[in-house]
Amino acid sequence: QEQEAQEVRQAVNRLKELARRQEDINKELQKLQSELQAAETPEKKQEIEEQLKRLRDAQEELLRDTDELSERLNEPSQQEALESAREQIEQARENVKNATESLARNEPNEALSAGTRAEQQFEQMRDELRQQSANQFSQQMKEMVQQAQDLSEQQKEISQKVQQSEPETETPGLRAENSTENLAQEFKDQA
Repeated sequence: QEQEAQEVRQAVNRLKELARRQEDINKELQKLQSELQAAETPEKKQEIEEQLKRLRDAQEELLRDTDELSERLNEPSQQEALESAREQIEQARENVKNATESLARNEPNEALSAGTRAEQQFEQMRDELRQQSANQFSQQMKEMVQQAQDLSEQQKEISQKVQQSEPETETPGLRAENSTENLAQEFKDQA
């Protein structure tokens, strides 16, 4: 279960990173789209198109990283807890792919909307996995508390059985041999 929780945390962190990167690409794309519309000279347009090419490369890298996460989520070692994440990652991957293709076709509007959908899906998956992980932790804590209570009950039962099986005879204390008279004499002798 510890390894499972670690895998979920890794997936959550990876989704957070992918969402952040997609958000950064979306912001840059919005900025470049506005600049491209406002560009008056061919040189300025060429410069912006070069920046769009670099953005397309970043989008393609994001697509590869999304594929990598998808493959990790599809590994047999992953639990069914990640089943919904597998389906959602495929949808997000499709949006990242659409954004990449739109950038390749110089369609920044379509790229931006597909990128925004992908970003939202990454964030939604991250939140769902985080919630699922928290619920699992809560369930584990409840189980541990129940186990502790069960152990405490067993301990009490064992203790009672041990007390019942002990003979009723009293064991003499340290001073059981000394009578009150002997104690008085000992006090006098000490003085």
